[in-house]
Amino acid sequence: MKNALIGCVLLLVAGVATAAELTLYSGDGFRGREFRANDAVPNLDRTGFNDRASSVAIRDGVWQLCSDAYFQGNCVTLQPGRYPSLREMGLDKKISSIREIGGFGPPPTSGGNHWGRGSRVVLYSNPDFRGDRYVVDGNYLRNLGNTGFNDRAQSLRVEGGYWIFCSDADFQGQCRTFGPGSYPNLPPSLNNKLSSGRRISEAYPYNGPPRWER
Repeated sequence: MKNALIGCVLLLVAGVATAAELTLYSGDGFRGREFRANDAVPNLDRTGFNDRASSVAIRDGVWQLCSDAYFQGNCVTLQPGRYPSLREMGLDKKISSIREIGGFGPPPTSGGNHWGRGSRVVLYSNPDFRGDRYVVDGNYLRNLGNTGFNDRAQSLRVEGGYWIFCSDADFQGQCRTFGPGSYPNLPPSLNNKLSSGRRISEAYPYNGPPRWER
């Protein structure tokens, strides 16, 4: 029993260790005040850390750091690691927005997909936004069968608009609608069963029926 309990604890710790996390520091060499994030921050002005970062440490995930709010301006994409100075990147004391862009699907282009107005969803293979990631960087995805991510999603994040995700290809089977936000666990009807999805509206409630032909 004791060994089994230790094994469970180690598995839990391993799962937590894979969660995406970034830490900004107000001074070079990871000194000064700290700001930690494990989700997108479209505007650091509201956090008290706008234009303050001079170094950054990324524990996990691929992150985009931009000089303007809503992922505009000068943007750089950084892999996990420790970056003692942002000066050579042209971002010293200039970072205004950050987001984790995943490592499984295509990254977004810099300066696009404003938070709350874009059409980007990140799917995760484990609960709580852990594991492999797949980025839906368009208005629809008819079939995940050829992506290597079919029936794998267990959590997701929606950046903008209202989306419908379904258990079968071509928007068939069990379907649920998701608005902007983070969903650490998918409902049983879609957990490890998600096969297609598409954006159906920019706002809710819908002004008429969903425009499937779009």
